[in-house]
Amino acid sequence: MFRNTNKRTAKPNQVVSDYNLRPRKKKFNSSSVVPSSNSSKIQGKAIKKFKRNNKENTREFRMPSPIRFTEYNFNEIEIEFLTLEELELIDLDHVDKTKDHCPFCEMILPNLMSDRLRIAFENSKKGKLAPMEFCYTHYAELLVVPDGVVKNYPLNINFDELPNRIRNFKDNLEEIIEGTARSYYRNLAMRYYKKHGPRKSATSMGLYGRFKELRPGYYGTKGNLMISDVLIKLFLNTGILTHAKTYPLKPMNYLSDVLVPETAMRLILEDTGGNGSLEDAREIMVSSGDFGDWVHNDGTV
Repeated sequence: MFRNTNKRTAKPNQVVSDYNLRPRKKKFNSSSVVPSSNSSKIQGKAIKKFKRNNKENTREFRMPSPIRFTEYNFNEIEIEFLTLEELELIDLDHVDKTKDHCPFCEMILPNLMSDRLRIAFENSKKGKLAPMEFCYTHYAELLVVPDGVVKNYPLNINFDELPNRIRNFKDNLEEIIEGTARSYYRNLAMRYYKKHGPRKSATSMGLYGRFKELRPGYYGTKGNLMISDVLIKLFLNTGILTHAKTYPLKPMNYLSDVLVPETAMRLILEDTGGNGSLEDAREIMVSSGDFGDWVHNDGTV
């Protein structure tokens, strides 16, 4: 009878079994394993396929060269906008369409184009205008401008008369500076500066959140520059606009965040013949910002 030589000594109140619970090791004879011819062929093909795939995945990646766009100055060409009668002919749903389309959004372009749109399209085909910029051009020409014309936004503004018109608001604007007149944009700026602090509010990210409300409506960026220039001469150069009166805003920030939109709002109210209120003029100013940025820009758009 088999006897286990590795006996364990029993402890008090413990039962010890003589059976060895350790697994037995099976001897492996390598000479008994004979690989089949089919398995070796399959393994060889798998290895070759792995090497081939691995070689393809490790090829050097080369970034394609970007298309180089050259700048084009639209100011060198006299722009002629479509007349109201021509705009009424443009029906984006039923217009005779061509094969020409926007290289960015793939929108089909109509046969009837303004000079500005036609010039931009020709330059986009020549690589002189980036596809995204052309996309913005046809969006403005085919949607923003017609919508503005329907709402009676002016295609032509006499900017030569603008400085004298702005000077007529001096007394009213000075009352805003002294805090004796109600100002929507002064209250807006003060709330924002108190909430976010002067440093964050004056950054580009801080201005971005209020960008649409601070634009001078259909007067565009060209009007913005002219309004700012006149106000600087009226209030900054004369010492009327001081840090003590504009705190927590700096005088220049107060001018751009408060006085410029307040002036534009009064210009728009004057354009309507004085009918309505400043609040009505402010609504027109906010809704006509895109129209102004496109039609009456300073040459950067």
